Amino acid sequence: MDDQQIDIDEVRLRFPWVGRVSIDEPELSVRYREILADARKDREIVEAIEAARRSA
Repeated sequence: MDDQQIDIDEVRLRFPWVGRVSIDEPELSVRYREILADARKDREIVEAIEAARRSA
């Protein structure tokens, strides 16, 4: 492989998404985990209500 320099501006012109990706956790992944945690809590509440109804 040869030691030529890469023109990052040229790369961004051809591939506009270059440099827009975060190396940190993507925001959607964080939100997805929050949604799953909320759903888990909601499911626990529903299960508790159903258990109370069955025992009544």
